[in-house]
Amino acid sequence: MLKTFKIGGVHPAENKISAGAAIEQLPLPEVVSIPVAQHIGAPAKVLVKRNDEVKVGTVIAESGGFLSANIHSSVSGVVQKIDNVYDASGYRRQAVIIKVEGDEWEEGIDKTSDLNKNITLRG
Repeated sequence: MLKTFKIGGVHPAENKISAGAAIEQLPLPEVVSIPVAQHIGAPAKVLVKRNDEVKVGTVIAESGGFLSANIHSSVSGVVQKIDNVYDASGYRRQAVIIKVEGDEWEEGIDKTSDLNKNITLRG
C-alpha cells in the first residue's frame, strides 16, 4: 500500500528495485538538449549559435526577465543547433542541442576534492 503525504505526493515502500544497488557513474551521452526555460519565469535568451564551442559552466542563455535565470552548459562540446524539443511537461520548448566532446571546464570553477560543500544559504 502506498502512503501519501498530507500536502500531496506519494511515498512508495522502502523495497524499491534500486534500494540495494550502489550508485553508478554513467558515461556522458553523445548529445544533450538543455532547455532554456527551466523555471516559472520568462525563458532565458540564447547567447550561443550553431558551431559555437562551449565548456562546462559556459553561460549559454541569459536571464530573460522577471523570475528568469542564466542557463549554463553542463557539458563541453559544440552547439549543433537551437531547436524546439519536448520538455518534461510534454510541451515543445526552445533548447540548446550540444554534441558532447571532451571534458573542458570554464576557468575559475573549483573542481578540487576538498571543496567545502557545507555552506549556509542566507535569505
